[in-house]
Amino acid sequence: MGLVQVATTSVSNVSNFSITGITTDDVYLITLNDLYMTTDGARPRLRFTKSSDSSADTTFNYALGRIDMYTNQAFYKSGGQNLSYYNGFSTGTDNTEGLRAIYYCYNFNSSSEYSFITFEEFATNNASENAGRIGGMVLKVQQSTNGFNWHSSTGNISNATATLYRVV
Repeated sequence: MGLVQVATTSVSNVSNFSITGITTDDVYLITLNDLYMTTDGARPRLRFTKSSDSSADTTFNYALGRIDMYTNQAFYKSGGQNLSYYNGFSTGTDNTEGLRAIYYCYNFNSSSEYSFITFEEFATNNASENAGRIGGMVLKVQQSTNGFNWHSSTGNISNATATLYRVV
């Protein structure tokens, strides 16, 4: 297995940002590094982007399941149906209080399948609490999707770097 870099984007102090470029039926991988916010406790929110116009799909058609693991708390299992975004871990306001993640993307280019991801995330919040998360999410609409869009629950995204790879 190998990776071919398709796109990368780095942002600072934005309300939202996207990374797109999924154009084949291959599996894709998106890495997210040093995402943190302008407001302590804000959460990054993730949506898939539609291939038709690269805009975020804001419908209430997402479903997810996940397990959260904290350094000083119990494990938590949770999930949801009919969601309009995926709510990430709360973060802080500098690179020591951010989110890092790996997302595998499946069926994104197909207009006759559901787009879905599996993910692994690690975050340190503004209270210096470390947490990890594994899970998956599906968009229950048969449409071609081409990437991700992130926005903040409050304030702006202070910093982030996302890179898209095709798995070969």
